[in-house]
Amino acid sequence: MTSQTTITRIKLPLANAYLVQGKRPILVDTGAPGDADRIVAALRRAGVAPEELSLILLTHGHGDHVGAANELAALSGAPIALHRADDAMARSGRNVLGTLTGWEARMITPFVDKPFPPVAATHLIDAEMDLRPFGVDGRAIPTPGHTPGSVSLLLADGDIIAGDLLMGGRLGGAIMATRPQLHYFVADFGQLFASMERVLAKTPRRLLVGHGGPLAADDVRRWYQSNKARVAA
Repeated sequence: MTSQTTITRIKLPLANAYLVQGKRPILVDTGAPGDADRIVAALRRAGVAPEELSLILLTHGHGDHVGAANELAALSGAPIALHRADDAMARSGRNVLGTLTGWEARMITPFVDKPFPPVAATHLIDAEMDLRPFGVDGRAIPTPGHTPGSVSLLLADGDIIAGDLLMGGRLGGAIMATRPQLHYFVADFGQLFASMERVLAKTPRRLLVGHGGPLAADDVRRWYQSNKARVAA
């Protein structure tokens, strides 16, 4: 029997974070530098004190997702988990963006590509990571492509927190938030589409992404079928 899981989206100025509550709560992503107070306020609205967090799970090493990790770890005492392939980027405090995917990416890069406080994770993910020891019925799986160390969180209830595997809509989700779109930056297109296949093979209900969303799984499948030819291009 699986335990009941509640997911709360924490909408931040640049990205989404997620509070996942099972037997114990975990925080997925921490926004940009300066977002800690917003996240703590959202936790408290959900009835969770920061010191109750069992884990801070980072979907990848970009500054808009790890920027407040140190402050939140200090407040909560929770360990930080990140895939090993993004560890060097997080420790450097500098984004590695990869290929820009269009005009919108070129427009926003000067505003988002900024240094962030270096983050040293206490748990480095190499393969699948079982989250049951942290109180959540789910696991983190590697889904590289956006960055080499991107991971997604598969929950037993059918939801997937997919980080920046895709994004929803335009302008960071301000327009058409539930429409699947390629993210602004991609490190490896082949890995990205292979990761998308892996995620869709889990037959999710929806994908909860780092910008915009949520994305219905059927919409993501249609998007994938229409765009997978990019790999061969």
